Amino acid sequence: MKELEIKVECFNLKYTLECGQCFRWKKDLYEKDTYIGVISDRVLKVRQVCDTLYVKSSSYDNLEQVVKKYFDLEKDYYSIEKRILNIDKNVNKAVKNTSGIRHLNQDFFETLISYIISANNNIPRISKSVNEISKRYGKKVIFEGNEYYLFPTPQELKEVTKDEYRACGVGFRDSYIFSTVKEVLDGKIEFSKINDMSTEQLRKLLLTFKGVGPKVADCILLFACNRQEVFPIDVWVERVMSVLYFKEAKGAMSKKEILKYADEKFGQDAGIIQQHLFYNMREGMM
Repeated sequence: MKELEIKVECFNLKYTLECGQCFRWKKDLYEKDTYIGVISDRVLKVRQVCDTLYVKSSSYDNLEQVVKKYFDLEKDYYSIEKRILNIDKNVNKAVKNTSGIRHLNQDFFETLISYIISANNNIPRISKSVNEISKRYGKKVIFEGNEYYLFPTPQELKEVTKDEYRACGVGFRDSYIFSTVKEVLDGKIEFSKINDMSTEQLRKLLLTFKGVGPKVADCILLFACNRQEVFPIDVWVERVMSVLYFKEAKGAMSKKEILKYADEKFGQDAGIIQQHLFYNMREGMM
């Protein structure tokens, strides 16, 4: 099977896929530094050697364009990193430790459902539930002799009940997923018009879906809508901000105060800075 070669700059495959923004990628058991993932319409097998990505896929239709869009390869992250290195010593250290993190352009509907599942959950359990929903209701794809399943469309989930979602391991989130699928099918949100909405308009709309709170909404904005000014706050981000920026504060800082600080200090780059700080704190590098 042929491999597509793509030259990259300021990109680290490992950091990008392991920094917590996606749930359907795993390391290949037999090939070193190789990852296999299921994205919207295909399976990708990707490895990086220095400044080159080597890609195999279940579909080679527009593969280069698909890979470049998914990994955000046409955006100038070199200039972004150069700019944010000067913000302060904390960001400087974090970016130098994990240079090459990029935001993925993930399928909106899959990200919406996946992050509803993510509430009060951990990555292995989230991945297991997302994979189970895909296996039961998504399209099967054969790649290198193995079976994979695309995440189902809203239409493919039309007849799924709350109990059937619960059987996929989503727990109390079953009713949230059931409600969200129904509202999507009823036209509450039009995927084709998402890019025309402002970040605040889209956030307000997302918050009207059951199971979508501020953190989940901001994750969807950042990881599916490329709104890089957004700064999602989870326990790791709260921790890193408390340790690095609010150590002298009396009492815990509220999320509202953290958001205000991040907006004023990090501005348009808050989202990419969040990923570096998050990954550094989780991996014990800060």
